[in-house]
Amino acid sequence: MGDTTTFPSINPLDGGREGVILNLIAGGTIKAGQVVAFNATGVAKTVEACNGETTTAPIGVALYDATTGQRVAVASTGSVVTVCEGPGAGCDAGDLVGPDDAAVLGCVKTVTSAASASVIGIALDDISANGTGQILVQPFYLSKAAS
Repeated sequence: MGDTTTFPSINPLDGGREGVILNLIAGGTIKAGQVVAFNATGVAKTVEACNGETTTAPIGVALYDATTGQRVAVASTGSVVTVCEGPGAGCDAGDLVGPDDAAVLGCVKTVTSAASASVIGIALDDISANGTGQILVQPFYLSKAAS
């Protein structure tokens, strides 16, 4: 399968649970269920849909839609939320997941320990290619030890 082409309508907390909820500002259009991060330019308390390239490490998952300048609640550490798989490869339960760099922003992909990568959390479900499933939000940065 190829990359996700349209971000689905998601209720991120459907069957999930709240952990830390952050009250932030949308730096662009954000859809419920998208992984969000600060832009690399670092505007205070302002997040955008994560693209895995020009954004910093992900901080959480948007709980509802927002447009530029609006407040947006972001589910962070300890939350169980529904997200969308982006590259069309699927994720297994227990996989570390991070932001995907596909054209559709805010999706996740499996992260391997072979390279340095941002991690948004751990897959709780087997997530089918371009499908949705739950993750435990635990944002951190995974880096390969220097040899």
